[in-house]
Amino acid sequence: MTTTTSESIGLETRHGRPSVKLRFTIAFLIGLIAALGLGTGAMYAYDQQYVGRVLPGVRIGSIDLSGLDRDAAAEQIRTTYAALGEGEVMVQGPDGALSIPFKEFGRGPDVEAMLDEAMGIGRNGDALERALANARTAMRGAVVAPRVTYDVDLLARRVTAFASSLAVRPVEASVRITDALDFVVVPGRAGRVADGTSALSAAVSALGALDAPARVDLKLDVQTVEPVVTTTEASEARASAEQMAADVGLTVEGKTWTIPAKTLRPWISFAPTADGGYAPSIDTAELDPTLKKLAKKIDQTAINASYRTRGGKITGVTPSQTGYKMDRASTVAQVHGLLVARAGGTTMTAIEPTLKVTRPVLTTEEAEAAQPRMRRVSTWTTYFPLTIKNGYGVNIWLPTRLIDGYVVAPRATFDFWDAIGPVTRAKGYKTGGAIINGRTEPQGALAGGICTCSTTLFNAALQGGYEMGARRNHYYYIDRYPLGLDATVFISASGAKQTMSFTNDTDYPILIRGYQIREGDDGWVKFDLVSVPTGRKVSLSKPIVRDVRPGKDSIEYTDKLPPGETERIEKPVDGKKVTVSRTVRDRNGNVIHRDTYFSNYARITGITLVGQGTVVPPEVVPPED
Repeated sequence: MTTTTSESIGLETRHGRPSVKLRFTIAFLIGLIAALGLGTGAMYAYDQQYVGRVLPGVRIGSIDLSGLDRDAAAEQIRTTYAALGEGEVMVQGPDGALSIPFKEFGRGPDVEAMLDEAMGIGRNGDALERALANARTAMRGAVVAPRVTYDVDLLARRVTAFASSLAVRPVEASVRITDALDFVVVPGRAGRVADGTSALSAAVSALGALDAPARVDLKLDVQTVEPVVTTTEASEARASAEQMAADVGLTVEGKTWTIPAKTLRPWISFAPTADGGYAPSIDTAELDPTLKKLAKKIDQTAINASYRTRGGKITGVTPSQTGYKMDRASTVAQVHGLLVARAGGTTMTAIEPTLKVTRPVLTTEEAEAAQPRMRRVSTWTTYFPLTIKNGYGVNIWLPTRLIDGYVVAPRATFDFWDAIGPVTRAKGYKTGGAIINGRTEPQGALAGGICTCSTTLFNAALQGGYEMGARRNHYYYIDRYPLGLDATVFISASGAKQTMSFTNDTDYPILIRGYQIREGDDGWVKFDLVSVPTGRKVSLSKPIVRDVRPGKDSIEYTDKLPPGETERIEKPVDGKKVTVSRTVRDRNGNVIHRDTYFSNYARITGITLVGQGTVVPPEVVPPED
């Protein structure tokens, strides 16, 4: 834009008469008007002469464009300012530089803009105004400032693309578990990001100047981008995992069981944490099954104290044992807490698992305290013949040996089957007699004859004045046993079970001593109950017998016996109902127990086998049982 500055002309009057200066000005104007009138045609011809051309006196910088048409003027500008398009922008990155020639983004002289301005000089206003402007331009000249142009957006895209190409994604560090269960750190790597904003701003500032250098150097703003998980953090997580996965000990009374590190390591994994860290975590889903297996070694049954004996004397005490059962749910929580605490830096190696403790009913101390005062408080002996029906005594003496030395703690209950355990051939039991369908089968059951043992111990406990439990009479009465006070035991194939039991309702332990006695083909079983005497008195009523049903005899012929031979296979036994009462008093005469035992014995018909063709003997004497 051309700015024209004009000064105002002052008019003066003196004493109301025009001054000399005023008269001169008026005369000049009259003359000028006359001259203008005469020169109008000449100025119009001058204006028309330069239509489509640059007026005389117009320059762009140092270039005189007077009288040139647009094309010639444009060529002159391009030639003179060609250097504005020669050069490069050198963008420096961390790995090298990018050269962007000026021509790629159109830097050079702004020819059209300069031409438009140059050719527009003296072309505005009416004829008089243009005439005056032409005259002024011709006399004074007009200079158009040189201009430079380029495509900023194109340059920006090139710089931005280069900056984006330099971006490197960071690599996260991690910890992996090898097949050998080792924790291995996988290193991380820093990334980078380049920003061309500041470089582009500097380029725009430099390239807009006419005196910009032929090479414009720019430097990108490059920043390092650290990975979320660094190698240092991964190494620290590995160290925590090593500490977490160390052996875990479970200690009970000075003895330790171990969950080894090789069991724990597969449960550990690594991951970023909510607070931006990186740490190991452990999946304890397999902890309960692991503790279940370990509990089988830690758990133990409570064992009462017992007594060592030699002959008929007590020589010492076998110590008791406290029972333990692991509370797995609580112990799982304990172990999990230990593992988490280790990750936080603790160096704990073991815990005391939560246990459900079962104290023995008879402790070592209680057994030792009672030992000096213990005496035999009751006894019972039963005779039996050594026959195939009782495995020649084995089925009676074997359980007797198992029971010998058994201690019944105060308030504890003795159960026959619990005391002797499973009855198997591997233990030495033999096939013996059994009552099946009302008849005696000499080889009817494994451990046949064992009832002699249970009946003997039942009567020893009965005589001791203890609280009696399970008891059942035999199918028929066997005269080797006290009438109405026998005690059969059995476990049938169908699962039915009959036991004999009693409870030690005193404050002192009972030591059961069992004896086997043999003289030729005769055997005896004997049980002594040894305890601290309490002064109990036991009285038994005489058996009350009712509803007697005499046994009958019969003969069966068989071709399994030679003619003339006989064999008694079942002797006749009377059926009857028997009642026996027991009263137990303490040392002061107070009744402690009053029991009544009812026995209903079946009638048995005797059977004698007779070989075919023989004469029936007048009398058959049954053999002894």
